[in-house]
Amino acid sequence: MAEPNADQKIKLEQNSTSTPALGGKLLYDGYTLQWADDFNGSELNRGDWNIELHAPGWVNNELQAYVDSPENIYLENGSLVIKPIEQKNPDGTVSYTSGRVNTQNKHDFKYGIFEARIKVPEGQGFLPAFWMMPTNENLYGQWPRCGEIDIMEVLGNDTDKSYGTIHYGNPHSESQGSYQLTAGSFSEEYHNFAVEWEPGRISWYVDGCLIHTENDWYSATEGQGEITYPAPFDQPFYLILNLAVGGNWPGNPDETTDIASAALYVDYVKVYQKDSYSEDVVKPEKTVVLRDPDAEGNYIINGNFAVPESLSDQQDWTFLTALGGEAQAEISGHELHIITSSEGTVDYSVQLVQPNLPLKEGGVYQVTFDASANAPRTMKVDISAPDRSYQRYMEDTVVQLTPEVQTYTYTFTMTADDDANGRLEFNLGVAGSTAGVSLRNVSLKKIGQNDPGKEKKVVLADGNYVYNGGFQEGENRLGYWNIWKLGDSRIRVTNDNNVRRLEITAGKWTSALNPVVVYQKDLALTAGDFELSFDAEGPADKNLSVWAVGRRFQAVLNGSDTTYSYKLSLEKEPVCRDIAFVICGPGVYYIDNVRMEEDSLIKNGSFNAGFAGYELYAYTTSDVSYVVDSLNEDTAADITIQNTGDEAWKIQLKQNNIELEEGQWYRLSFQAKSSLNRPLMFAIQRDGTADNDWTPYSGETIVQLGQEYQTYEVCFQMTYPTDMKAVLSISMGAVGGEQIGQQHRICIDEIHLDKIEAPAV
Repeated sequence: MAEPNADQKIKLEQNSTSTPALGGKLLYDGYTLQWADDFNGSELNRGDWNIELHAPGWVNNELQAYVDSPENIYLENGSLVIKPIEQKNPDGTVSYTSGRVNTQNKHDFKYGIFEARIKVPEGQGFLPAFWMMPTNENLYGQWPRCGEIDIMEVLGNDTDKSYGTIHYGNPHSESQGSYQLTAGSFSEEYHNFAVEWEPGRISWYVDGCLIHTENDWYSATEGQGEITYPAPFDQPFYLILNLAVGGNWPGNPDETTDIASAALYVDYVKVYQKDSYSEDVVKPEKTVVLRDPDAEGNYIINGNFAVPESLSDQQDWTFLTALGGEAQAEISGHELHIITSSEGTVDYSVQLVQPNLPLKEGGVYQVTFDASANAPRTMKVDISAPDRSYQRYMEDTVVQLTPEVQTYTYTFTMTADDDANGRLEFNLGVAGSTAGVSLRNVSLKKIGQNDPGKEKKVVLADGNYVYNGGFQEGENRLGYWNIWKLGDSRIRVTNDNNVRRLEITAGKWTSALNPVVVYQKDLALTAGDFELSFDAEGPADKNLSVWAVGRRFQAVLNGSDTTYSYKLSLEKEPVCRDIAFVICGPGVYYIDNVRMEEDSLIKNGSFNAGFAGYELYAYTTSDVSYVVDSLNEDTAADITIQNTGDEAWKIQLKQNNIELEEGQWYRLSFQAKSSLNRPLMFAIQRDGTADNDWTPYSGETIVQLGQEYQTYEVCFQMTYPTDMKAVLSISMGAVGGEQIGQQHRICIDEIHLDKIEAPAV
């Protein structure tokens, strides 16, 4: 159960997608009851439900431990009861236990109506929820890419209002609706909460009345492409019921909280489905209306601060303080003056913004402003997307201010879809200074336009040079691939239980003179050593020819799904950069997981290809920004952290699909430094996305970073069975329980993994 921050929630409620049928009734026509639990027994049916166990702070800084205890989870008077319990510890502190149950691998569903009759607890610090997560979170990648459906959430201190939400995408995005009771309370009586999930549409209901609907979402990993719609909401999900205590959204219990009488009551859970569903749906095309700039091409309104004299009267600029920030802003003499008395705890503790800035995909924009400060200090400027989980269109940029007025100019390209609500932000919090700042002549102008459809291919963020090698992107999941075939041959991508493979049915006239060819042009290959790999299946008496960058490879098929790999060394940039699969005989063939990548255990260890091959995971995205710095560093990963969170894993630099051979010795090494002396943890581990088994093959090593580069390494033997999909994880969250709320930057470079001889005994 994930939550946006307070600012995001306000924005989400204001922009919830509505529909002309809002308030319409939930209809069951065509549906059949598939499963239900009315909780009329003497104890929870363990054949239907799993009980989850989690330590305090596991997610969202929540206080409770989820436990398997009849005091926290029990049946009473025909209802499931999940009860929080407060415990007084010997040291005088207070701790909490609560319950969380789910149906994973016992009752998993793809599409349907999911409803429950629920009564929630009242009190500061409670957050009950009825929600869904995908059975296989690894299908589309780690949360939020995997998707999440929140059917009901109610804050314990506001029990006449419920929320329904979906989370998805990378960067993290969400859509949320809410419903306000006109009488009564969700804590005073039972109410029915439901979601109707169909291919391409999800609708939320309270007491049978439609409160919110959504059909616009995506599944993507930044720098790797977008999975064909309606992913990620086209896979089996399971049900969850839980009661959280404390955390980021509800806040913690206080003296008004009556925990002794608090409980979540669930009268029943029901699941209905239709006999069949058509997944032949198309993502809706959004019409985004972008306003025109002024006569001088400036999209900023009142960028010269001409009027009004009082900023509080201004509708275009907004001045905000939060999380300990204390400051005032006023306009005089065509300048905006910001006077800070407390810089707060985060960069946006003192913030000036202008929203509603129109940005077109492919547009090249220039931000310009004049600024000065009473004494040398910094501030940050960026352009964000409040409707898209505050992803950055222009990255957070540190501005060095001086007492002399200077003109600052920054250029960026809009790589996301059109957005009518971009937001220019000046952030003055936690800058190490409260010196006053003055701004004037602020402008945002469009200085060029690229054609997004003609962008040159680059190496993808996962290190692959082949686009859509998993056949999950674009129209009919064949994005980026071209086809040449005779009329009696058929080519499609399978979608059986979410298993996607390229299926080629070569007709009877297929021959060496009339082959079936599936090809992709213009890979971004340069000189170097590469490995080509793919999975293929076909008749045991046939071959599959592969042409890659002008070289021919022959895959001898054996009748079963087999992985094939080939090494190739390019001494210079190739003239031909295409890849083609050629079939010269009739039959049914399957191809999947096509990859062309750098031939090394760690890909792009020097970051010369940007973050290709890496994933920067941040539990709270607004706490982290990152670039590959080639100005101040020698193309190093440069990660700026506002707050580490409360667990080491909440900020990670990761690389997947690392090959470790059983019995082999390895040396993992890298260079790193930090502007703030702090610990860092690293390991090569098992990928536990599917089953939460993150066994550290290398052990977990904690090192202390200083302000100069040092080389850190660990030598280890792979004592587990060979793993072709191990994960490098460099953890920068609260390592060793040390949570850091002070802004700092970590630089990482020259990551290497080498095979070595066994150390001498």
